[in-house]
Amino acid sequence: MAIGDASIDPTAIFGEGCRVWSFTTIGSQVVMGARCVIGSCCYVGHGSRLGDDVHLNHGVFLPNGSHLGHRVFIGPNVTCTDDKHPRVNNRQYAAEPPIIEDDANIGAGGTILPGVALGKGGTSGAVRLVADASARLHRLLVGRERLGTLAEGLESPPEVFPG
Repeated sequence: MAIGDASIDPTAIFGEGCRVWSFTTIGSQVVMGARCVIGSCCYVGHGSRLGDDVHLNHGVFLPNGSHLGHRVFIGPNVTCTDDKHPRVNNRQYAAEPPIIEDDANIGAGGTILPGVALGKGGTSGAVRLVADASARLHRLLVGRERLGTLAEGLESPPEVFPG
């Protein structure tokens, strides 16, 4: 089904007050809470779950099965991935979509690798590659500056690559 310039699968469920902008694709069996705003040119994969008040800016890619909590903000051109070993016709493919908990924020141009969970209130600065899947990250380093507490159960800070 296309609504305006967006392509929305008829099995998708939207909470009250959601807005979807042009050239966005919403896959099958997606469930969105109330007041979500999905920017232009986004892709929300099959079976993804978005809480209330989620904002996805222009060009966000969420793979199938992504889980976003309430009040999540994702900046423009963020790519979330779910395949640790991408290959054509990979028979060992095992999806590991992101889990982004309540009140988390991801800055513009970020990449979230497979199996990563961004914990409640977590922040990933703009144009950062998040590659540590070992714990629920609360704050990430931006360049060399510390934004806040780093983790539950982490013995050392996660590696964050400069943008």
